[in-house]
Amino acid sequence: MATDVDVQFFSHLNGLVLSNNWGDLIRLLDTCLVNGLPLTAITSATIDAQGDITLNLYAEHKALLFQVIELQGFVPASINGKYRIKGTPDSKTLILKAELKGQAITTTGTAKLASLGYEIIFRDPNDVKRVYRTKNPTVEHPFIRVDESLTSPDDTSGVYTSSYAKYAMVGLLENMTHIDDYENPEVLQLPFDSTDPAKNWKITGTGTNVIRGWNRWYWRKRGERNPGEQYADSDSINTNGSGQFTLIGDQNAFYFLTNIHVNFPNRKIMMGCGLFDSIFDKSLIQNWFLGGVITQQTATSFYNTIYNSPNMTMLCGSSASGKFLVLKHDPANPLTDHTYANCDITGYRSGINDLHSNSLVAATSFPFGDDNGFLRGNLKHVCFSRKNPLYQQVTPIIAESSMYIYENLYNNPAAGDVMGGFYFYMGELE
Repeated sequence: MATDVDVQFFSHLNGLVLSNNWGDLIRLLDTCLVNGLPLTAITSATIDAQGDITLNLYAEHKALLFQVIELQGFVPASINGKYRIKGTPDSKTLILKAELKGQAITTTGTAKLASLGYEIIFRDPNDVKRVYRTKNPTVEHPFIRVDESLTSPDDTSGVYTSSYAKYAMVGLLENMTHIDDYENPEVLQLPFDSTDPAKNWKITGTGTNVIRGWNRWYWRKRGERNPGEQYADSDSINTNGSGQFTLIGDQNAFYFLTNIHVNFPNRKIMMGCGLFDSIFDKSLIQNWFLGGVITQQTATSFYNTIYNSPNMTMLCGSSASGKFLVLKHDPANPLTDHTYANCDITGYRSGINDLHSNSLVAATSFPFGDDNGFLRGNLKHVCFSRKNPLYQQVTPIIAESSMYIYENLYNNPAAGDVMGGFYFYMGELE
């Protein structure tokens, strides 16, 4: 049985930058979802007696255990493809899990951290918008629109000040013919207001009264240390340094975790989108989910990004504030307003309570229901942590042959300064 190479992750530890600049999120998504991250030149490549590949690189690779490497331009051509990093003996050497026993490399090619497998369907001339979709879509795969615009289409009725908090407006659509094709009431969207299909993409008002978007993916904001702190998007933010982040997933779903306040590296929030494992027939209702900071606060409204309902941040805080978006289960009327999903794991204390502290990996799946009383299914990849591993940054773990990473999340107000977090399952290392 071959080693799984579908789920990939990226981190700031790879040398990627997420700073206080407009465009940083889109550039990061381009790299992680579409292009991948090239490694430095390969000085030698060999196949050992077990059939694994050893790469010696000209400079530091900054790659992490269990990331996926894509090889191109090698001879014989059978060498080209995707491989899991099995070992990192030093900063310039990688060992890739392969099944190439008895083969030899005659020509060395190039290597990169493989992308998650998406493509850019549309981009705008000003380079502030993207529409992504998986490279091999089925009818269930949505178009993923990411918009960092600061003004309304007329450039006057809505203007967001560039020094305010940095976030993109993000949503899912069933079909698109151009980058701003989001006003058709007959096309499914998430989030969706049937009386105002463009609601997620609107910028209205100016100055401190501006409202920009609805489902927001933040990457730089004056953040909170506890439930009692509240800040506005217009509040001054730390403009120095690069944020910490992890982006993990595959062609079906991915999650983006980052610390919106650069001074608090472990206080990450989670956003994400894609398909979930539904208990319902997908011909009746699309199995989409979308997580972010769901709010329509003005730029000067004080709120806590993580803990304050009705503002919601995916799986953070509580059953009230930790909701995410799914399409409403109404097969007779699919073009209806979205509903909210709730994790079925009690307490929203993933990675905080030591319920099974003796287990190397205490990971369970994430079943969830919705506000209308329906059980909906399970989230892909992400797992509830039933112990506090005390990791300080993204950490690869292997349990028998199962590969995981663990990442911190500041997810429960009752826990004070105790960091929670999630496991993410990446498949089997065979």
